[in-house]
Amino acid sequence: MKQLILFFVIPLTFYAQKDPNLVSRNRPGLLWFVNGKGPLQDADYRKYDRCIIDVTYNDWIGDLRSFQNKWNSIGYHFSMNKDIQFHSAPRTTIGIGLGYSYLNHTLDPVFINNQDQIVSAQSLGEQDSLIFSKMTIHQFYVPLELRFKSLGWKHFKFIIGSRLGIQPFLFSKTKFWENGQEKFYNQKLKDMRWFFTSVYFRCGIRNWSLIGIFHPMKLFPSEQSVRLYPFQLGLSLSLF
Repeated sequence: MKQLILFFVIPLTFYAQKDPNLVSRNRPGLLWFVNGKGPLQDADYRKYDRCIIDVTYNDWIGDLRSFQNKWNSIGYHFSMNKDIQFHSAPRTTIGIGLGYSYLNHTLDPVFINNQDQIVSAQSLGEQDSLIFSKMTIHQFYVPLELRFKSLGWKHFKFIIGSRLGIQPFLFSKTKFWENGQEKFYNQKLKDMRWFFTSVYFRCGIRNWSLIGIFHPMKLFPSEQSVRLYPFQLGLSLSLF
């Protein structure tokens, strides 16, 4: 038994003496050193912010006052990015990829389609009792980012970027009491902007950062529809 223990312990001792300054750290995620073709020759050029998950509070400015949406107006953003490195400028990289967003706005007014595909926000009558009202948006986009970061394992990062994509689905979902009966109404909003763009920033340390997103184009293109410019504030996590 002693000989078996020595058989495993002695090789480990020699390995530990090989590099006494070796420091073991938890890497931020899978494939940290991989550039798509194979391992990087220089370990200082690590790949960051390639699989990103954002959780945001969703709101807007315009005809409806900001920060009047309920606390559960939560959105989720998922993107896969390629981190393009420059050996001549290791503190600056470019990110490009594909992403998906689900945005949920919960509020008291109800979005409805009027004549000529105009969208308005209205309150229910006194005879009705609102259970919930929400607008949901689905987006598919291409992010393009300019990334600045410090060197080292616990790096500080500041990222500015833009998203260009489509939002094919905008729904108004309402549940309410009417004459003692519970009713649910799900309507696809007709005055919708298929193509959208947004600008954003991300600022943080290593895997975690704060994110702010603003949409400079109106959510509904018609001049007769309710005028809203969406924005999101939240937390971002880079898995690797």
